[in-house]
Amino acid sequence: MQEEFLNKTGKAIQQLSGELILLSEGSRMPVISEFQEKYGMSRGTVQNALNYLKEEKIIHTVSQGRQGTLLTTIDYQRLQKIVIEGPIRGTMPLPYSKTYEGFATGLYEVFHHAEIPLSMAYVRGSKDRMDLTSEKTMHFSIVSKLAAIQAIEAGSELEIFKDFGPRSYLSNHVMIFSNPNSSKIEDQMRVGIDHNSYDQQILTENATTGKKVEFIEVPSHQLIYSLEQGMIDVGIWNYDEIKDRKLDHLNYQFLEGSVEDDLASTAVCVVHKENLLLKKILMSVIDETKILSVQKQVLEGKMIPHY
Repeated sequence: MQEEFLNKTGKAIQQLSGELILLSEGSRMPVISEFQEKYGMSRGTVQNALNYLKEEKIIHTVSQGRQGTLLTTIDYQRLQKIVIEGPIRGTMPLPYSKTYEGFATGLYEVFHHAEIPLSMAYVRGSKDRMDLTSEKTMHFSIVSKLAAIQAIEAGSELEIFKDFGPRSYLSNHVMIFSNPNSSKIEDQMRVGIDHNSYDQQILTENATTGKKVEFIEVPSHQLIYSLEQGMIDVGIWNYDEIKDRKLDHLNYQFLEGSVEDDLASTAVCVVHKENLLLKKILMSVIDETKILSVQKQVLEGKMIPHY
């Protein structure tokens, strides 16, 4: 009997915490009957859950008579710990560049500061990462702004939740040629394209507009290998990998500035647009300024990456 009481009360505390975390300090507290109706609880169970939250000083309330009860203070951080079951799950590209290493380190820093466990999966291909978030397997994904816009315009149930600004995702894209004498894409060239990457696909299609080329399906991370093996003549890839791996012997040309290239360099966090509770939690945890500061320190060699 005692165990059943604790289970009911514990579930009620978690459900009420999920409701209260969405409210602002100074707003009206829902009446007990509202919680009863929504969750099918007894009045006593709801009262026990509210008493726990008050006794633990997680919430403070003041009765306003006929105007109801006001929530004067809310400890959002403690409510988060009650609401979240297990770690927050996120996904981003494999940290093969210093830029990605810095970003991943920044994410872990802000979650550690908030005392919320974070579990990151490093997945190649923006489409796969966003699919995991659409399916709610992952709570959030880090992708480029260009990829996020394409997915949303295609009908994805995602939304851009945080925008980290230009050059936060990567520095530049380049065209890499197998022929050391080439400097531009020409007719009859074999062009590597990765249809699992919105960025690489769009930038490649833009760069080959009006050209009679042959597209060869190549995973982005195998572009350099494919070029070196003579499987393709040109491919578009992230300059950061060339820089970090000291591959300056390759023949590459920076893409001319474009709106698409700027969007492809911008990191954004996407979440499922219907998950209001998750957005509320992430809003208080993911600090863009802190993440970018940590990323900068990693890029400058002032901090050892950890993720």
